[in-house]
Amino acid sequence: MTSLTQTLADFTVGTHFDDLPDSVVHETQRLLLDTIGCALGAVDTPSGKIALDYVSTIGGAPHASVIGSAQRSSATAAAYANARLANVLDADDTFPTSTHFGNATVFSALALAEMDKRSGRDLLCAIAVGFDVGARIGSWMGAPMQIENGKVIGWNELGGPAATITWAAIGASAHIARLDGKAANHAFGIGGSNSPQPTLRKWAESVEQPMYKYADAGWCAEIGVSSALLARLGSTGFKDILDGENAFWKFYGSPGHDDQALLAGLGDDWQILNTTYKPWPCCRWIHHPLTAFAQLLARHALHPDEITRVVVRANPFALTPIFREQAPQDLLSAEFSHAHALAALAHDVPPGPRWYEAATMNDPRIAAFRQRVSVEPEPSSSNIAEWMTGGQWRGVPGGVDIHARGTVFSATADHATGDPWTSATHFSDEQIRRKFGVMVGLDADGDGPDELRRAAQQMADVVMSLDGLPVERLTDSLAALSRAMRPERVEA
Repeated sequence: MTSLTQTLADFTVGTHFDDLPDSVVHETQRLLLDTIGCALGAVDTPSGKIALDYVSTIGGAPHASVIGSAQRSSATAAAYANARLANVLDADDTFPTSTHFGNATVFSALALAEMDKRSGRDLLCAIAVGFDVGARIGSWMGAPMQIENGKVIGWNELGGPAATITWAAIGASAHIARLDGKAANHAFGIGGSNSPQPTLRKWAESVEQPMYKYADAGWCAEIGVSSALLARLGSTGFKDILDGENAFWKFYGSPGHDDQALLAGLGDDWQILNTTYKPWPCCRWIHHPLTAFAQLLARHALHPDEITRVVVRANPFALTPIFREQAPQDLLSAEFSHAHALAALAHDVPPGPRWYEAATMNDPRIAAFRQRVSVEPEPSSSNIAEWMTGGQWRGVPGGVDIHARGTVFSATADHATGDPWTSATHFSDEQIRRKFGVMVGLDADGDGPDELRRAAQQMADVVMSLDGLPVERLTDSLAALSRAMRPERVEA
């Protein structure tokens, strides 16, 4: 039986741009802009520089653009570097299975769109479809825990987001490569069989993080591109990788699967509409306490020097040692530190790459504030199963208690800023554009050098009208913006 695999493969290659609701097209444009911004913001980080040097080392046919660089490379190499960059700052979108889909989905599709000279409409449709494939497979496999009678009774021995990120890239690549249903099925088998290992438990126990954290988004994107190209050339894979007792969910370590979550509403309920955006460049689990913290700072006009202590109330996923670290030594550790995130926010550091520059990391005011932050469990989120729907969590409370002025200011956020499910937290187009500006080097008010401001504005305008443009307009604008950001490093 190959019913699940073939049904999803047929959806992947049989969906056309005109099948997308206007809301999905618009959300895909927003995701594309946000993801490009996250990648551009990471170019000067240590991980970013390594990704670009890696592409230069391996070379390749000049089929696709490499973010922040004048060089072009093969579709696989460009997809690797660009997707890796997009996840470096941990500022990219997060789907409610704790997975970042934008990075590999966007850049696997873009690499093949450039190689095959597709239209902007083709690119947008591939991103929407690929995102749906990854999100549905993530929901199908469920959370990394065992739930019985609505309560968490244990945690999976295996698990992690790498597989579902890969599936999103496979879906996007199969679509943009214009495979037929049979070839797409083989691409599923090829890519699914070569997914990264589930390393979530190793990540959770490690205070000192590897540069790729819990998954290398670059490898996920490269697997997606390679699986589509191999299938297009005639290579075969398992045709039933999502079916039977030994299907993907089992060999990836999930204790169960939900076929209803995989296919329900296919083609009607678009999962990209459920992704969340990050106003702050750090783990999404920190965003609920950060949302509460930001509300209290604004409501009471609190100054960081007035704050003597902050108690973060975190959900069960954000209580491991890396989340409690008060003196992170590098970007990777700081991305998961409640203390660093609160310190950067309290001191009005623009939420982008500047959160992790040496001047911020070594600022004595930031260091002193971090020492005043402690982390405790949030009682209302202790049973995380209560906050789940169809293999996803749509809100997991987190809060803060701020000690200042001889009193305690407290707030709890069930939803974080950037969540699409409430009007109070939904990220507006203006917020997406403002975040993009900060990522590329403008200040929080959108001010900066004239050339940079014009290039950023043009880039945003092109993305938000891409349904009527060729992909070349996108990559030309991207090249112009890269030159404006780093004129001394990026050749024309």
